[in-house]
Amino acid sequence: MPRWLRPGASGRSSPTTVPRARRTSARRPSRLSADGTYAAVIALSPEQRVPVEYFVTARDTDGVETVRFASAGAPYPVLIEVPQYTLEREALMEVYGQRRSRVSAFAEYVDYGSQTLNGTRYKDNYYRLEADYLYRLFTQVGGLRIDSIRIGVGHLRAHTPPFNLFAREGEVLPELRPGLDYGFSEVDIGFNPYFGLAVRLSLGGNATGFSAGIGGRVRLGRPNGARVELEGEYTGGLGGSAGIRLAWDTVRRFPMSAAAQVTNVPSGPTGVRLLYRVDYLFTDAFALGLQAGYQARASRGGGPTLGLVTSYGW
Repeated sequence: MPRWLRPGASGRSSPTTVPRARRTSARRPSRLSADGTYAAVIALSPEQRVPVEYFVTARDTDGVETVRFASAGAPYPVLIEVPQYTLEREALMEVYGQRRSRVSAFAEYVDYGSQTLNGTRYKDNYYRLEADYLYRLFTQVGGLRIDSIRIGVGHLRAHTPPFNLFAREGEVLPELRPGLDYGFSEVDIGFNPYFGLAVRLSLGGNATGFSAGIGGRVRLGRPNGARVELEGEYTGGLGGSAGIRLAWDTVRRFPMSAAAQVTNVPSGPTGVRLLYRVDYLFTDAFALGLQAGYQARASRGGGPTLGLVTSYGW
């Protein structure tokens, strides 16, 4: 916290310091020090960002006040030194309206269309539900800026054809019902205002046992603005995905994104998904979004995606 110390005159006069910061001013009487000089200290709050200006006057025993250093018309400025990471943190908190916490919920239905195997028609779709809590830190840890941490739970259920299984003549194989109930945690690290990395770990279970997963996301661009994100995730028993997402905020209150994914979730051959999402910010704290898209596996037909997301911050 910056402070200044200015000796005044000793003897018959008692100096007074008049600091000025923005539009406020106050007199600070000087006190006699052990070395026979007068001194005054101006305490500054941690939120002080503008320079502090001051000048020194002295009043003698006859009540006559004279200027001893600088003046009211030309005060002496003292610059406030603030670390760069503190300025970045305050700028990011301003972007989010000083809201550190956020809860959100996400639901999507994904349809790959129907597949015909051995003369039998099978459904190929799944739905996913997720809810999470996010807390924004923007805190330096070991030279890295931890932007946020996120924890959540999820539920996925699917109907898929019996891929990679072969039936004898006249035999009809049952459809597969992969699924997973899971929890996850994620930490988002900001290396600079335009580059970040998120790491996600998950652990879940289903009728066949426990399953673990790992995922990551690389961000190029502002965390709450125009950016490109490279995403990847793999979960045992469900499969993996990799994709690229472009997000932009050129339309006020309507942030949007478009994504392309290559994935075999859930437990099937590799497919391609094309997604578009648009949110509407009802207020700075509450948002509601809609996701739509199309996907197909191995060029054998496809189907639509429909998703809904909502979030609230405080």
